[in-house]
Amino acid sequence: MNTIIKIAWRNIWRNKRRTMITVASIMFALFFAIIMRGFQKGSYAKMKENAVESYSGYLQVQNKDYWYDKNINNTMEIDQNLVDELANDDRVKVIIPRLESFALASSGESTKGVVVMGIDPDKEDLMTQVKSYLLMGSFVKSNDRSIMIAEGLAKFLGISVNDTLVLFSSGYHGATAAGLYPVKGILKLPTPEMNRSTVYLPIIEAQHLFSAYDRYTALVFDLYDMKDVNAVQTSVASKIDANQYNVMSWEAMNKELLQMIETDNAGGVIMIAILYMVIAFGIFGTVLMMTNERMREFSVMVSVGMQKSKLATVVVAELFFLTALAVLAGIIISLPVMYYFYYNPIEFSGDAVEAMQDFNFEPVLPMSMEFNIFIFQGIAISILSLIAMSYPTIKILKLNVVKGLRS
Repeated sequence: MNTIIKIAWRNIWRNKRRTMITVASIMFALFFAIIMRGFQKGSYAKMKENAVESYSGYLQVQNKDYWYDKNINNTMEIDQNLVDELANDDRVKVIIPRLESFALASSGESTKGVVVMGIDPDKEDLMTQVKSYLLMGSFVKSNDRSIMIAEGLAKFLGISVNDTLVLFSSGYHGATAAGLYPVKGILKLPTPEMNRSTVYLPIIEAQHLFSAYDRYTALVFDLYDMKDVNAVQTSVASKIDANQYNVMSWEAMNKELLQMIETDNAGGVIMIAILYMVIAFGIFGTVLMMTNERMREFSVMVSVGMQKSKLATVVVAELFFLTALAVLAGIIISLPVMYYFYYNPIEFSGDAVEAMQDFNFEPVLPMSMEFNIFIFQGIAISILSLIAMSYPTIKILKLNVVKGLRS
């Protein structure tokens, strides 16, 4: 076996130009496939991160009717002892209470419908890191009677820190909800839709505004590991009254996002498949040329006593070395590029920003460093090479020595 490996290694360097051209063609195709897939996976991960960590959390406990009718009357009361029991789960990082509703926000002659998020400022920051989005002003405290608003909304209404915003809505069981609040801070939120229409109030003040005292629209669960979502969901469901409450996972709350990712991923797979078709023709063309121009060499080796099966093994080993070199080189040259864009994601500017925000995308293109990206590409190239290896194997096993010596 060692002899076969040595012969195969020497053979691929007998024609250095052909070897380098073959390796380079596979290497660059693999490089582009890895980079393209890295950007795709990175953008999908960023979308999920935005959905989970900026709003929905990994799980939510809600009134059983709230998800289908987001009405202030479909809020819920929760026993604090039950919340403490759920929070004692080692897989749960924090449970965040929220009271969410809609209102008209007005300043001067400008009015816009907004989402009013009643939050516990300290707990909310543990998951969504909302404090890091503070653009100007200061962060609200739990006992404040002031608000924070998103940057896009502030621009639309033409207000800034210390200006006053009027909120008007319908409260719990039809009570009038109206309030006059000073703007304490302005946030630049990562999700464009939220950045255009979100107002944050301390949850105690939100409950007062909507006359929904001690009531919540959701308990949001932040977990240490996304893999624990199903297990924690089952555990929480067993401890609450299914006739009153509903436990929803982040996937159930973000179906449209997941469908969009699946659709885009299908398109990405098609593009990768086209790229690999180019690689396949490159590999097969090299194998075809290499096999046909060496028929006399193969015939001589068989005529002096080398078994056809061993000769076929040598040629297969040559193709294996070529493929391994190309895959290794492709991964090596792609790693610096991936590392750079992993820590320095592409930030869009100009018209591209507005176009992406219209689709509710953050205008950045991050890179993913998932290990399976490299594994998948290596497996794909190996399969193509395995298919290509069948040609010289069949050609050698069916070799006519006399005809080959005359070629």
